[in-house]
Amino acid sequence: MEISSESPTFSLNQTAAVFMATAVVELFPNTLIVGGQGTSKYFYYDFVFPFEFKPEFLSLIEERMRLIIREKRTIRLMEMMPSNAATLMKHLHQEMIADRLMQVQQATVQMVQIGDFAVFCPQSTLKELSIPFFKILEGFAWEVSKSKAFRIVGAASLDKEMLKEIAKLPPLSLQSHLKLASEMALCEPMKETGLWYWRPNGDKLRQALVQLWQKELVKQNFELISSPAPFIEDGGEGSLSQSHREYFFRFGTPKIAEMAWISNEDFNDLSLGLFSPQAFFGDRAHIFCSDEKLLEECISSLRFILKIPKILGFEFEIVLSVSSVGAQKAKAKGSVIFRQVLEKIGLDYTVEKEYRAGTLASIDIRFADSLGRRWTGPFLSMPDVAMPPDKGAMLTVSTFGSLERTCALILEKKGGWTPLWLAPQQVRILVATRNIGPYAKEVYEALSAQGIRATLESSEEKLKTRLYRAVVEKVSYVLLLGEREEKARTLMVRAYGESEEQVLSLDEFCMRLKREIESGISEFKN
Repeated sequence: MEISSESPTFSLNQTAAVFMATAVVELFPNTLIVGGQGTSKYFYYDFVFPFEFKPEFLSLIEERMRLIIREKRTIRLMEMMPSNAATLMKHLHQEMIADRLMQVQQATVQMVQIGDFAVFCPQSTLKELSIPFFKILEGFAWEVSKSKAFRIVGAASLDKEMLKEIAKLPPLSLQSHLKLASEMALCEPMKETGLWYWRPNGDKLRQALVQLWQKELVKQNFELISSPAPFIEDGGEGSLSQSHREYFFRFGTPKIAEMAWISNEDFNDLSLGLFSPQAFFGDRAHIFCSDEKLLEECISSLRFILKIPKILGFEFEIVLSVSSVGAQKAKAKGSVIFRQVLEKIGLDYTVEKEYRAGTLASIDIRFADSLGRRWTGPFLSMPDVAMPPDKGAMLTVSTFGSLERTCALILEKKGGWTPLWLAPQQVRILVATRNIGPYAKEVYEALSAQGIRATLESSEEKLKTRLYRAVVEKVSYVLLLGEREEKARTLMVRAYGESEEQVLSLDEFCMRLKREIESGISEFKN
């Protein structure tokens, strides 16, 4: 059933975001705007200040926002060519926004002007020019390019009590993947590129997701291949479609799947981090079938891509996206078929028209991050490439969309905590003294033999320092081994989030891990 996706607080938060950006630039000249927006829950902006920002400045910004509202300043929406908008932002000495605008691929962009101030607002509606209740909640630093950015977050509402409830929620600084990815030693941004390094622990998390993907695709009779798609044309979505189409023409394989490095055609904002990097690891599968079996394959594929969100415990919404370009007849065909699919399965969905290169229509599974922004994960789409008359139809299927985005959503879901089956480092063994090295190695080898992702750490650092680092990196289990444990052939076990240790035998601990891994999928859903 088609439903409405309008949120009563969305436009309020978008207006509040613009007012906050205005207030910051007025109060602190020479401050650079990185990016920001309003969502259905919060408003935020990222800034690079020409000085060290102090928390007490947040109250000054909130008061300036109230002044702007009392003055009832006029808001004007402007449609501009990206190059003209970039020139305007350079004139206002906002070089970071100007650089971002130069990378935008659309014919026009939306700018918002308040007096002499203007800013790029890619998703702005701004239906409300007054804000009954709002509050700046927090500010925290994170690294962007060669500078330290400062994210300021607030919330706006029509209801004062609802705003109070939002203010009681855990700080967003504890949920931001921009901070968590670095603190947990998972991945780090490359300076000024929009690309990310995957460190050893991050690669283990990614590989756990890849193994899940491989297992599910094999069950669906897909042939897993590795093609030169990243080196064809621009290495984007079209390159993968072309590569798989040629593979089908040559070998006749009806179901082809690949995990590939894909360039991001929509990249233009460093502050989005892993949610929208310049390039990402993405899974793409293509199904080739007759026109008569197209509806059946669409129904089967949609049910299939809904499995991963359920396994990961994500709440999601379904969006039928219809391209705003392309042949009307072809677009209508895609839209009609996908509507039939959604109605036959009995799923609620919303509809939006947007430009997506190479696609006539798609069914997107979208998730909310900690800020309330919506991101596409798995999707089922109908490419706009015409197949030869005797070759039937072609569908694109993705179970993750982007592994980077999926990892970011996993981190933000529970503030960095991951279930044991996904944890990049399931067990870390901390040795108290060098004298028990052989016993620690024996424990490590026993865990590794059972497929447990374990590490053995012995260093000159104090045990308290190493234990604190394990907590920050959110290691699932830490084993503390000293002379007492070696003599008794036991383990001192501390689980993440618990302050007290347990004494277990190696067999007891292995049985605990096995039970937790087996039940971990259902636990992560709660």
